Amino acid sequence: MNKKAFSLRLADGNGWLIAATPETTSWVEKFACIMQLRVNGRDAHKNWPRMFFCQCDSGQNSLQEFMNLMDSRGKKTLPRSGWRDTNFPSVRFWQHTEVPHILCEIGSEANHELDIIRMWTSLYMICLRTQSFGGLPAHAALVELDGKGVLLAGPGGSGKSTLCRRLPKSWSAWSDDQALIVRAQQESYMVHPIPTWSVHLWQRAEMTWNVEKHVPLTAIFFIEPAAFDQVVPMGQGQAAAYLAASAMQVYNPSLNRLDQREARAVKIKLFENASDLARAIPAYKLRVSLKDRFGEVIEKVLSQIGG
Repeated sequence: MNKKAFSLRLADGNGWLIAATPETTSWVEKFACIMQLRVNGRDAHKNWPRMFFCQCDSGQNSLQEFMNLMDSRGKKTLPRSGWRDTNFPSVRFWQHTEVPHILCEIGSEANHELDIIRMWTSLYMICLRTQSFGGLPAHAALVELDGKGVLLAGPGGSGKSTLCRRLPKSWSAWSDDQALIVRAQQESYMVHPIPTWSVHLWQRAEMTWNVEKHVPLTAIFFIEPAAFDQVVPMGQGQAAAYLAASAMQVYNPSLNRLDQREARAVKIKLFENASDLARAIPAYKLRVSLKDRFGEVIEKVLSQIGG
């Protein structure tokens, strides 16, 4: 395996090194390009966990090679047994309860659709680790106004992309489908954009997203179609339930690949984080007619939120 890696730093100070074998270098470079990641040339974040991408053709030998590489770098000798695999249709993840690093096996097929699905699936592991530190993924567009981050949450077809296109000029749309919320301090949350993988998958677009870029999360709006624009404050209990459902929309169908015990642990932590988030960040139902003035409605709410 080579030593080239790309760094992904999150707003809570945690991060990943995303590395490749010679066979997967072009794939990892494409993955990093879409997320605008930089080469970690000086190994400045050597204590971060690594995601190593290799081809699965070698089977179990790739796991042995991975362990030998980590040993050669002077790391603590990795356990030779106890590794478990989570096998998705397009990528297999090897993990160990005592090891933060992940080995990711991908196929050798030269297939654009499979490549994008593998990238999409690989971010699932990053979301899971972020969740362990109090964060949460959201099926939501991330928009920004005057340094304030706002999530426009809703399932597919709810109007997230349409709202982003109709934002007033004073707004910026950072992503239109998914976002990653991280817990920066006890009562503070930051939010990162996540690529709209479907654009690459079905439209073969060449868009990129600066995934390391982040903004303080100020408010969350859950989209509901309506005849006129209206904002309705949500109670903490309802907001927590909606946030949990939004995160589940990101995870599905990935959770179906976990065993029952693992899936239950993920869901429990997800609900805990959603409850904490709902207590710290105001949430609203955004009843919209998809007319241009909806931005004014949100701005009026933001003007009443401190910070």
